[in-house]
Amino acid sequence: MSYSGLGLLSITIYFLLNLLVTVTSKQLVTSTLSPYLLTACHAFTTFITTSVLSRLRSVVSSTANPRKSPQSSHDESRLPLRTHAILLAFSLVYTVNIGMSNLSLGLVSLAMHQTIRALAPAITVLLTIVVLNRPLSFYPLSIYLSLIPTIFGVALATVPSSATASASHDSNGRPENTHFGIALTFIGAILAVGKTMITHQLQQPRSSSPSPSRMVNIALGLSAVRLVKYLSPYAVAQALCFAYLNGELKFQHPVIQLPMTALVTREPGGRVRVGTLAIVNVLSASALNIASFEANRRCGALSMGVAGNLKQVVILLLASLRRRGGGDDDGSGGNGGHQTVPEGRVVLGTLMTAAGGMWYAWATSRMKDRSFQARV
Repeated sequence: MSYSGLGLLSITIYFLLNLLVTVTSKQLVTSTLSPYLLTACHAFTTFITTSVLSRLRSVVSSTANPRKSPQSSHDESRLPLRTHAILLAFSLVYTVNIGMSNLSLGLVSLAMHQTIRALAPAITVLLTIVVLNRPLSFYPLSIYLSLIPTIFGVALATVPSSATASASHDSNGRPENTHFGIALTFIGAILAVGKTMITHQLQQPRSSSPSPSRMVNIALGLSAVRLVKYLSPYAVAQALCFAYLNGELKFQHPVIQLPMTALVTREPGGRVRVGTLAIVNVLSASALNIASFEANRRCGALSMGVAGNLKQVVILLLASLRRRGGGDDDGSGGNGGHQTVPEGRVVLGTLMTAAGGMWYAWATSRMKDRSFQARV
């Protein structure tokens, strides 16, 4: 399979796993009210999964190359202090991004939050030109044009019409969208894009020649599995701190009291249903973490932003179809409560974003072909 084919496969797997994790996480958070504890479970399961994969890879490598001693494999798994410092700083970026996202959600409507987050592809292009010091011609015109329907399609499917968004204040009479909240959401979106771009840089080979970038060279040459493995313990510790501050952990006894009562539902077999859902969710999340880093390494931050917009409109479309079928609207439709987007606009926005995504894929493929021919 060609390199471009592997890139398409990796981002397709990322897209499907992202859908599965988003839907199951929404149901779990609604049932348990423990978002940070769930994040800690994701990170812990990811650490176990990547540790097992690393061990299996080491065994296979030793079998294929008997001359390679176990001590050499152990030495390769040890990272220098500088690398750990970079990973710690990078994990803090992840933590701050989560905190800013949750904080901004309390200051703006969910529709405004998703619309600003949909600007990720445009922000990626801007940071690539400004921070990485790339020329404006780094991306062809076809890619710039393809981002327009990709972004505006999400806005069309997310922002409620004037008839359904008559209430611009919440239940307490406060404005849903404050100026500070909008500014904070923009900063959070920029931080999220920066995090994705740093993820791509961390996985670049150490031996690569320095690029004309204003960024410090942080290429570590780590594979997706190893990078996720080393980041997971930091994520577990930080998520548990957030869970404690959020009241999700209760130290009423020497043993931590987890919110197990939240796993009981009114439906028959509710505990078993949610328990099974949790197992599927954490295993899918661990696979998603690896797949997202691998897709980022192969495809780059801009492709990840476009895929994120596609996932967003698919979630909105599924929620709209669920409402049409008489399902309970738990707010997963992206607008929450009284602000419901008409189904026709959701469908049109989904089609527009999908068309933009296909246009972007075609333009990216042409750009890579031209780059390959220029090197040959």
